[in-house]
Amino acid sequence: MNSFAVFGNPIKHSKSAEIYALFAQEIGISTEYNLKLAVQDNFNCLLYNFFELGGLGANITSPFKENAYFLCNQLTERAEKARSVNTIKKLKNGTLLGDNTDGIGFISDLKRLNWLDNNNQITSHTPMITNILLIGAGGAAKGIIPILLTTITTCHINIVNRTFSRAQELTSYYQEIGYKNISCLPLYKLRYDTHKYSLIINATTSNIHNTIPKIPYFLITPDTKCYDLFYTKQDTLFITWCKKNGSNYCADGLGMLVGQAAHSFFLWHNAFPTIDPVINHLRSTCYM
Repeated sequence: MNSFAVFGNPIKHSKSAEIYALFAQEIGISTEYNLKLAVQDNFNCLLYNFFELGGLGANITSPFKENAYFLCNQLTERAEKARSVNTIKKLKNGTLLGDNTDGIGFISDLKRLNWLDNNNQITSHTPMITNILLIGAGGAAKGIIPILLTTITTCHINIVNRTFSRAQELTSYYQEIGYKNISCLPLYKLRYDTHKYSLIINATTSNIHNTIPKIPYFLITPDTKCYDLFYTKQDTLFITWCKKNGSNYCADGLGMLVGQAAHSFFLWHNAFPTIDPVINHLRSTCYM
C-alpha cells in the first residue's frame, strides 16, 4: 500500500491523518497515513528511511520545516522563497521534491472567509490602506509572507517579533529577493504606530504558552480582520482578546490547516479534494 506520513514534535495532537483519510475517501483512493514523532537528532535519518522504505509523500510540521528545506533535491518556487518545506513528494526518479503549501492554504482560507474580494484585495466597509501586521518571524511567518505579497499586490506587511533581530533578518531577506512592501519594527514601538491595519495575523506560538502577543489594543477596530494561525476547539486566547477589543472579523487557523493539506494532497495525487466538509467535520468534533 502507498505510504504517507506527517513528521513533527509534538505529533499526537495532529489532525493530518484524519484530514488525509477524509480526502482519500472522497477521491476514492486507498493509502495509509501515519504520524511520525521525531527529534532534532533523528529527524533527517527518520525522514530518509521513510522514503527508502517506500514512502511516497510526507507532511512536515513544527519544528522541522526549515530542516526539511535542506533535505530536498528539488524545491518549488514557493518553497524556495519561503526557505521552508511542509510537503515532500518522492518523484519517479527517486528524488525528493519539497513544497510549501502553507501560504496557498492561508490565501485559500481568506477567500473562503470572504476576506479577499475578486481583485484579491482585503474586503473593508471603510476605505483603508491594505496594511498587514504580522506578529512572529518563525517558520509559520515564512510560509505566508511570499504569497501575501504576490497575491495582495497593494499590501504592505509590517513584522513585529519578540526578538527584533529575527524580524530584521526576515525583512532583509525578502527585500533582497525583490519584495519591497515589507518592513519591521520593535514590538514596543507599536504603541506609537499610526498605521491602520486591515489584517492582523498572529503567527507566534503564544497560545501554547497561554499568553497573547503584546500589541496595543487600539490597533483593533471593528473592521480589522484578525487571524490566528493557531486553532483550538474554542476561540484562541488571541481571538478572544481581539473580539474583546472590538474586532468583528476573527478566525483561527483550522481553515488554513485543511487548505494547506488539500494542496499537499493535490501535489501527491493530482486530485484536489473538497475543503469545506472537512472543516465542518473537524468543527463538529473535539479536535483539540
